[in-house]
Amino acid sequence: GRADAVPHKMTLFDEEIARLDVDLADLAARAARETDDGRRAYVDAIVARVERARATGGTRARDGAMGRARGGRGEEARERGDVAARARAERRDRRDAVAASGSSKTTREDRDEGEEDPDEAWAFEFPKSASDVTTLWRGAPSRYRVLFVTVFAFIVCNMDKVNISVAIIPMAREFGWTSTQAGFVQSAFFYGFAASQLPGGYLSTKFGGAKVLPIGMLILSLATIAIPIVGVNEQSIFLSRVLVGLGEGVAPSAATDIIARSVSVGERSRAVGFVFSGFNIGSVLGLGVAPLLIEATNWRTVFAFFGSCGLVWSFWAWKLYGDGGMVDESYKDDGVTGLTGKRIFTVDAKAIASGKSPAEDPPVPWGEFISNPSVRALMYVHFCNNWGFYVLLAWLPTYFTDELGVTLTNASLLTLLPPLANVAMASVAGPTADRLIGSGMEITKVRKTMQAVAFMGPALAMGSAALVDQPVATVGLLTLGLSLGAFSYAGLYSNHQDLSPKYASILLGMTNTCGALPGVIGVPLTGYLIKETENWELSMFVPAMFFYFTGTLVFSKYGSGDRQAFTGQPMPEPGEIPPSCDGGGH
Repeated sequence: GRADAVPHKMTLFDEEIARLDVDLADLAARAARETDDGRRAYVDAIVARVERARATGGTRARDGAMGRARGGRGEEARERGDVAARARAERRDRRDAVAASGSSKTTREDRDEGEEDPDEAWAFEFPKSASDVTTLWRGAPSRYRVLFVTVFAFIVCNMDKVNISVAIIPMAREFGWTSTQAGFVQSAFFYGFAASQLPGGYLSTKFGGAKVLPIGMLILSLATIAIPIVGVNEQSIFLSRVLVGLGEGVAPSAATDIIARSVSVGERSRAVGFVFSGFNIGSVLGLGVAPLLIEATNWRTVFAFFGSCGLVWSFWAWKLYGDGGMVDESYKDDGVTGLTGKRIFTVDAKAIASGKSPAEDPPVPWGEFISNPSVRALMYVHFCNNWGFYVLLAWLPTYFTDELGVTLTNASLLTLLPPLANVAMASVAGPTADRLIGSGMEITKVRKTMQAVAFMGPALAMGSAALVDQPVATVGLLTLGLSLGAFSYAGLYSNHQDLSPKYASILLGMTNTCGALPGVIGVPLTGYLIKETENWELSMFVPAMFFYFTGTLVFSKYGSGDRQAFTGQPMPEPGEIPPSCDGGGH
């Protein structure tokens, strides 16, 4: 069987060589047309280098094929890795040559691993058996596997965040807490979450989100497991929840860095929507599983089980991120490179290709970030976005049990509906934004439109729910309104990479610090208002509506989708088309 596979592999390699011959001929023709001597010499040098790599690769590949026919498994693995490395190097050389020649045209092999190839697009088909799942996983592009493991991080993150929303009910009864005390305990998470935003963004930019995210997940998982062990009073539980927030706080910035390094601008909205929708999936799972565990055992089991899930994810992610999304049974050698360490932009790649060292990074321009109107607008928008989300996420289960008189299990099931609808809407928001950008619509206009829908939809739904005194209608309106909040994935959450691909993680850390304040302020304030007014609608809906309306106005006036000229941020030259291989960060 192994010998039978050799001709097939040799045929694939021959096809690769044939395509490479076409690309070499194209480059040679471009070199001949060049009038600038320096640029023509540079392209000629690249052609010669690729020709040498091709000749060496052909000999080694055929030697390796004969070795495999004799059962040389070790040599097979080494040969496959050598060919993959040479192929990636050759693609980079060809892209650099094309960039140096001033042409914006790319061939299929010029595309980076992070850019979709329309000729070989991977199509998702719903699996019908376990073997279909295996085939789907092995055949997926490596960047999709990277995004897949990242979305699971967000799922576990929100499971660990929302479990307190359900567990707080039996905990409050056991410890005799008032609604104000319960709100204080629920807000503990956000103190740690806010504190780790900027460090998370800085570390992700410096070392790569693929290194930072597993460490953060390890911290929050261990802290979650510790709650039933040390949770004997309000103070110890508060401290444990602060540590959970501290670990989870690095996740948004780290994920933003991973996305920026893995996918092109043409896939950005979909990638962000897919990964960040993990928060809502985590809400669904957390709110659905937690009451079942509590009723079967007690509230302590919830934290032990959810924390263990995070530990499993951490070790899985370390392996997959380290391999660039590749697995042993991958059908393609298309591992994502550069997931860790300093991010290499196009200008750096050009310097390396010409034998020069990339320019040293200047200090992070914090002052420029703070003084930039678009960044300040994004900070306020993030605050407004999270006010309604965090307050409702924290208080809806208690609202359903205390105000509507439903059981704990039914309250959790009703609370599932808004995030579940949000997941469904996210599958519409991202592709819609990408199609608008692909059709030529300005990125600024796309981001503002998406965010306006994300704010005005929930605001109108909450206003209507406040006027309706009917539980079913209230649940329906909130579900519809909060589902439209998914459009923020194509607005707010995609905008950091628009403003600065290089500093996207740091910018998200800054805006998410503001976004964590509603958890610190809004959640306990809502508990206080409920206690003082005994009016749930006034306490929950009216403040959120205010921030939704003002956030829409601020982003409409000051928001931008244009690259900002921060110190150290590479900017495209006039008339230059940003290559998608670095997400526009050249």
